[in-house]
Amino acid sequence: MKKNKLILIEAEMIEPKGHFLNNLIDAAKFFENKFKIYWLLNKKFNGKGTFIPKKIKKINTISTNNYKRSQNKILYMFEEIYIFCVNFLYTFLFLFYFTYDKKLLLYLYALKSNYFIIPKYFKSFYFSYKHLKLTKQDHIYFPTGRRKDLALINFLSKLDLNHPKFHLRISIPPKNKFKGIFYYLKEIEHNLKNKTIFIYVWPNNIKKSVLKNSKIINGIYETNLQFSYDPNSSFSRKYKKFNHTVGYIGHARKEKGFHHLPKIIKLLEKKNNFNYLIQFSKLNKDLIDTKKELVKLSKQNNRIKIIDKYSNHKEFIQLLKKIDIMPILHNPSELNNVTSGTAYSCVPYQIPMVLPYNTSYMNNINKYKSYEKAKDIRKFTYKIIKISKNYKFYLKNAKLNSKILKKIIDNDSLVKNLI
Repeated sequence: MKKNKLILIEAEMIEPKGHFLNNLIDAAKFFENKFKIYWLLNKKFNGKGTFIPKKIKKINTISTNNYKRSQNKILYMFEEIYIFCVNFLYTFLFLFYFTYDKKLLLYLYALKSNYFIIPKYFKSFYFSYKHLKLTKQDHIYFPTGRRKDLALINFLSKLDLNHPKFHLRISIPPKNKFKGIFYYLKEIEHNLKNKTIFIYVWPNNIKKSVLKNSKIINGIYETNLQFSYDPNSSFSRKYKKFNHTVGYIGHARKEKGFHHLPKIIKLLEKKNNFNYLIQFSKLNKDLIDTKKELVKLSKQNNRIKIIDKYSNHKEFIQLLKKIDIMPILHNPSELNNVTSGTAYSCVPYQIPMVLPYNTSYMNNINKYKSYEKAKDIRKFTYKIIKISKNYKFYLKNAKLNSKILKKIIDNDSLVKNLI
């Protein structure tokens, strides 16, 4: 039987570090038996040294900024002006193309909705999109939805009357600004009602913000399908009475509490003998001294293992399987508003956690006491010890929460709308 197509789009990713690639891999693995899957990626993306499923067809087509705002604001600003000017020129040139393609009125209608200029990604995206010959039975999914992605969806939905179904997940709280996400939600409200475009939000402050500012109900769905969920996994964590491994994985950032790790290790080592597995792939400049201190500690203690490199998807999963207790050292507001791939990953891999106080993230999933909460670093170490001494109890509850997540995912709106 011929499979419909599922197009996964990640426009800004240029290297495999972080959750963006893992989101693509997990989505591809989740839906690989249902669809023929394509990835439309940034032209500069280099996946060398990482795991990418063999069945995926990659198309590197999308052009974006060379500079990030956080790295160089001046060069970023000049580049934005340049891209605007180029898009302004192509806005005019596309008049001739769509006149020839007998879509001039649709093109003008789409332009009007975008203040008479093509969206940022449109020029580099459109011909790859057209070449795929998508139908109404096909799907395009943006796992990490940005304002630019929604602008593109709005434009294509007005230009192509037989467009595939568009799915976009909003992963951070959107700002209410000119030509922002809420503007485009109003522009596509008709499509949301007709179920040709679907918007997904995590059931937290993002949902509250989107519903409050857009005043739209139809077409906006909750989803609990996030990073590192494999529906085919049969993993079951084994009980260990001793020698528990305390873990940290992901980017080394202060917002994730990386700078607290040396102190946590020192406090734990006063009375306990834990193993430590610390993996990070990016290090902010303000954390260089923290890294040096961790390396020094690892030379003094062979139970401390530091992995200072990018771990591909397969390696990352293996790390999760080795970690017995995961302290989630995020700022509570970031955890509640932006979410955490690390905390999410702990659930399907049955890892008891220590969470910061005032955390509501994943309360709908963590119904059983597979975690403790702590206010400060000393409390974090105390709660890690508490979990280790009662590991059978916390592990049993972690397994129960893992089953809850599976049931939720089986009925998730994103899964149902795609399948």
